[in-house]
Amino acid sequence: MSTIKRLLTISLFVFGSVSFANAQNVNDALLFSNQAVQFGDQREIINPVTGVMPGTAYNSGFGTFLDNPASIALFENSFGEFGLTYKSVSEDASYLGTNRTFDDSQTKISNVGFVYSFPTTIGSLVVGAGYNQHSAANRALGINARNENSTITDQFKAPGNTYSDIAFNTFAIDYGDEFQDWDESILRVGFDQFGDYLGIRQQGEITERGNGGEYSAFIATEFQPNLMIGASIGILAGNFTYERIFQEVDNFNDYNFAAIDSDGDGQPETDIDTILLSDEVDSRYSGFRGRIGALYKITPNLNVGASYTLPSKISVDENYDAEIRTTFDNGEGFDDSLEGQFSYSVSYPSRVNLGVAMEDIAGFTVSLSTDYTNYSNVEIDFESSGLFEDELAENELISETFAEVWNFKGGVSYDVNEYASIRAGYGFLPSRFKNGLDDKNLYSAGLGFNLGQGTSIELGALYMRWEEESSVYTYTQYDYSPLPDEAPLVDATRSEDAFRTADLFQLMGTVRFSIN
Repeated sequence: MSTIKRLLTISLFVFGSVSFANAQNVNDALLFSNQAVQFGDQREIINPVTGVMPGTAYNSGFGTFLDNPASIALFENSFGEFGLTYKSVSEDASYLGTNRTFDDSQTKISNVGFVYSFPTTIGSLVVGAGYNQHSAANRALGINARNENSTITDQFKAPGNTYSDIAFNTFAIDYGDEFQDWDESILRVGFDQFGDYLGIRQQGEITERGNGGEYSAFIATEFQPNLMIGASIGILAGNFTYERIFQEVDNFNDYNFAAIDSDGDGQPETDIDTILLSDEVDSRYSGFRGRIGALYKITPNLNVGASYTLPSKISVDENYDAEIRTTFDNGEGFDDSLEGQFSYSVSYPSRVNLGVAMEDIAGFTVSLSTDYTNYSNVEIDFESSGLFEDELAENELISETFAEVWNFKGGVSYDVNEYASIRAGYGFLPSRFKNGLDDKNLYSAGLGFNLGQGTSIELGALYMRWEEESSVYTYTQYDYSPLPDEAPLVDATRSEDAFRTADLFQLMGTVRFSIN
């Protein structure tokens, strides 16, 4: 099965040209691939200064070390910082010719920590520690349409599908023929021609929420005149929740014939009225991340910088549960459920940052950066689960599907006077997927106010809009030509997709105060 076809993801945090919206479990690992490129990824902008002015060659704020720890050496004064971020997401989704809109928002602590500059007679020595949020998931997909082509029960009937047992126990699927040697959707049973299908009303909502951050410590020094070096180490930690409620309703009573033996007397006497699937995945992850960097002041106003984020390994623990509930025309119904736990690890690729900054030229500062990550190098390890073949298939699929990415960001700041500054920035974040549709254009702006006595307030705003295609569910399409002599063949694995347009608006604010 193409496990890549899921949502978040886990999202958790923003997605690519195909965002995969399916549930995960041991045998149907539909979250693995996308989560692998989300956990610990710094694509979210959560600092009002660093978010506008990249920190690869410029000391733009407490989060500067995330771009380049060597930039921290440029701070001459010690300070503490505390920040909040407010994010609002509006999504328009088109599914089978119908449209629905979803709006949601959340407020989180974006960063808290300190930077301490040691008194030195020559050069500088700066240390610091704290927390930075690096990602936040806040997505939802709503659907309400009639499907004349497929049913989610076509997913359940696939050989080896994790939902097969509970789907069979609730009559969402049944035997395909009298010999009971293959399974079929209950909505395709009882017709003169195998596989005939009358359509069904589908309605539901898929939501994803979560956040991730890094608890870090860093150090930087002027190693040689005008040459700064730095390093940081951090503990990554986060969580993600995926929920799907999906219902199919025979609202026109198309299935009005005896197909189900609900009372166990051996004679079918009713048919399906509704089928409800609800499933949830709760994920928690942790890991370590290290960075090294260098910055060189070519002139007092011109800096160049580079940093290297080391490959990291992240451990993921998941709890999942799913329930299928069916009701029939005669008022009877069945429900069954499954639950479990699963653990795996993700080897996350390295990142290279390059930047240049021109500081304080007639009050203007310009900071530009680019960073490179090869997402096709993500690898998943199912550890002692015994799913070695699934692991190989998943990693091969990641290698074939995900791309090498260069992100670009730049910002301009102007000091109006000693008490106020203004900033504006732009970023281009290409899709992580080969031929992806979800390239992101990021527009940002900010204001800074010096309140005196070492205290300042930084405010920022960000707007981003993108499009993507999400798989609501994958399903098995049978080739019925061998019948009645043999069981049907799997003709293809297909998906029902929703086209989504997302608008992200984010407000950020930090308070900085001096430490004497």
